[in-house]
Amino acid sequence: MANELLKEGGPHKVKNIGRDRYELSISVPRDSDGRIARECLSKKCSPGYFKVKLGTGITKDQETAFCPYCRYSSDPKDFATQEQIRYAKDVVMREVHQGAQKMIHDAFGLGSSGRRKIGSGFISMELSYKPGSLPHVWRPVEEELKRDVICPNCGLDHSVYGLATWCADCGADIFLTHLESELDVVKIMLNDVDRRHEQLGVRVAAKDLENSLEDVVSIFEAALKALISRYLNSKEIPDDDVDAILRKKIGNAFQSISRTKEVFKNALDFDAFGGLNDENINLLNQIFEKRHPITHNLGVVDKKYLERVRSAEKEGHEIRVTKSDIEKAITFSFDTLKFIHGRLFPL
Repeated sequence: MANELLKEGGPHKVKNIGRDRYELSISVPRDSDGRIARECLSKKCSPGYFKVKLGTGITKDQETAFCPYCRYSSDPKDFATQEQIRYAKDVVMREVHQGAQKMIHDAFGLGSSGRRKIGSGFISMELSYKPGSLPHVWRPVEEELKRDVICPNCGLDHSVYGLATWCADCGADIFLTHLESELDVVKIMLNDVDRRHEQLGVRVAAKDLENSLEDVVSIFEAALKALISRYLNSKEIPDDDVDAILRKKIGNAFQSISRTKEVFKNALDFDAFGGLNDENINLLNQIFEKRHPITHNLGVVDKKYLERVRSAEKEGHEIRVTKSDIEKAITFSFDTLKFIHGRLFPL
């Protein structure tokens, strides 16, 4: 109809569905990697923000999507971000302004110049209409995520903050996939150590190895805290109590192999390192303990380190971290975390 506010069809597939009611289809812009942002509806979920790559995962007849952090489930379209909603409203308002301008133009019968002359001779009148500028539509301002992972079950390519647990499409537990992805980054860094040693020198290469060890310990600690939090939440323990347990009772215990072993034995009554033999447990402990002088004493061996490890290294000398140390730490850490994951959350 000539007096419709919005013309049917067009790039937004406008459809008149009733008196002054329209339906539009608005595509959300993707980022440079082809991903679009998603946001969890649960107010308790943190961070609740992630991205998915369209064309991967469940691509047809998907009725339910999931939050990768808390596994809140809903219709996929319900995970739109506030920025995407704002963007959609801006697009609609622009279309409405454009439609209203056309209705005014048509109602007064104005020509292409926006003018119309009424009457002639001694008495005449001219109408003119100059439409205002259309509202500008700004792209959604979304956050940058640096952790990408592909679900081994449905193939969804998505990005998250930290160590998430669930696939956003199929809802499967892919915590170990996230963990492997984090450790793979350390492996990539290790593979570049020889080149950096040749180009930048011994100290830079040594620092790379030290940083890699610190990363492995940090990943191990973060993964254990994530597993413990999930386990306690599954027992319906309030979030505030879970935070208190992690902060006051556990603290930085998971940076130490012996203290980790003690926490699991006392609190959960099983050996956290049941997936390793004694030789590998001792080796992992020795490697982890090298983190202390690196973090607290610029890599110089001190008395506290010697008391913990009882090694033949000399006080005042620099700690030695090798590529083999890091590789073994990665393997033993993953095996341990996989074992604990299986004990806490059996299939």
